[in-house]
Amino acid sequence: MIKEFIKSTQRKLEKTAKTKSKNSLYFKTYSFLLTQLRPIYFSDEFLLLKGLKRKSSSSQQSILFFTVHKSASTFIKHTIIKIIGRKELVPINLGGLLSLDDQAKHYNNKALMSKVLKERGFYYIFRSYNDFPNLDKFKILLVLRDPRDVLTSHYFSTLFNHPLSRKEVIEDREKYSKLSIDEFVLKYAIELAAEYEDYCNYLLPRENVLLLKYEDMVGSFPSWLRKLTAFLTPIDKEDVLNKIISETSFVVKKEDKNSFIRNIKPGDHKNKLKPETIDALNKLFYSSMLKLGYEI
Repeated sequence: MIKEFIKSTQRKLEKTAKTKSKNSLYFKTYSFLLTQLRPIYFSDEFLLLKGLKRKSSSSQQSILFFTVHKSASTFIKHTIIKIIGRKELVPINLGGLLSLDDQAKHYNNKALMSKVLKERGFYYIFRSYNDFPNLDKFKILLVLRDPRDVLTSHYFSTLFNHPLSRKEVIEDREKYSKLSIDEFVLKYAIELAAEYEDYCNYLLPRENVLLLKYEDMVGSFPSWLRKLTAFLTPIDKEDVLNKIISETSFVVKKEDKNSFIRNIKPGDHKNKLKPETIDALNKLFYSSMLKLGYEI
């Protein structure tokens, strides 16, 4: 209830914040409140980091979900919770609580992370590879999307449709407001290419890793869902899966750059980026896309 109240209040304040100058007292106050409220909204994450979170009684092996931005991570989280059951998995998004600098500091602290990453009853999401301790003790789900589409979608998210839910989002929208989509994509491409290379080099070879592609989720959801379920649990979930399938649609009637779900169709980069930009991305991501089976 508290989290829903905070989210509802934040949305109302955000509408007004968007109409205010970045230097206005209202906007500065809004930004300050976002930072102060994060430990409350991300209370499970906060308690885990402080060593105060109670041990889960669940028998479900914990899941480490690795992905990149703009790859339906929220939808996938809700889907997994439906499959396994809310009482069996506690979703943990440390990146939602921590700044990028704090993420790097905490994730590189192996002693801390060995305590934070519990072997039963938790679902952790990470948007880049980290050399965490005891990776072999978890079910590891890796969901990736065509990196060219990721970059295209990230542009619209950063500049137009991502909720102003944290200070960094506000700062990035201001910082990159003058860039064209091609300039933005090329600026972020090197960092994303390194993330894909890490995933391909360090996660793909592991036996406890399941790779699923965003494009298969959108285009062949029933088979995608059954692969996911078979990996997560040996229990027959056919009734649950049929319900999820009947309730799921990946149709966006009209593209709206200000909508959080703007365009889910694979290959959108071909419509948005210049040919020379696509050529540059093809060269940069060549090795990773080859390993992942993406057309170059």
